[in-house]
Amino acid sequence: MMKRDVMREIRLRRMETALLSRLYFSPFPALLLLVFSAAGCLIGREQMPKPGTDAGRVQFEAYCAACHQPDGSGGVGGGPPLAESSWVRGPESRLIRIVLHGLRGPIEVAGETYDREMLSFGQVISDEQIASLLTYVRSRWGRIDRPVTAEQVRQIRRASADRSGYWTVEELLEMP
Repeated sequence: MMKRDVMREIRLRRMETALLSRLYFSPFPALLLLVFSAAGCLIGREQMPKPGTDAGRVQFEAYCAACHQPDGSGGVGGGPPLAESSWVRGPESRLIRIVLHGLRGPIEVAGETYDREMLSFGQVISDEQIASLLTYVRSRWGRIDRPVTAEQVRQIRRASADRSGYWTVEELLEMP
């Protein structure tokens, strides 16, 4: 008789535990965290490089791939393609300025005109992160092996410290 009572008690506790876990566990917060992490929305957190990848690729995946696509092809309603872009192959100073302060207005890339905003990341990521990001972009899609340095980014950040708005294509083309 006593063994039967113990078994009954165990079954009741298991049922109670199962019921409580259904009431208190919701997959929604975990799903939401996963979506924001994948979209690069945990901007205030340092992105740790994944094994087998470099820091520039991690930065690109976190901040750029949503608009420019993981393969750099751009897309309808997204950012312009990076692959074989004259902007990627052009002066690194222009790319640094775009990443620091953003870009607004029409831009022609590969014979297509894109009229979207590119957000600024100068307040969000460090000079070292911008340098590794642009080194990755230029080596992957511009076929340029020369790295962008954190010192180059620092110099341009200092020179444009009083800038509060986005760049336009016209302004960027006037600069070296």
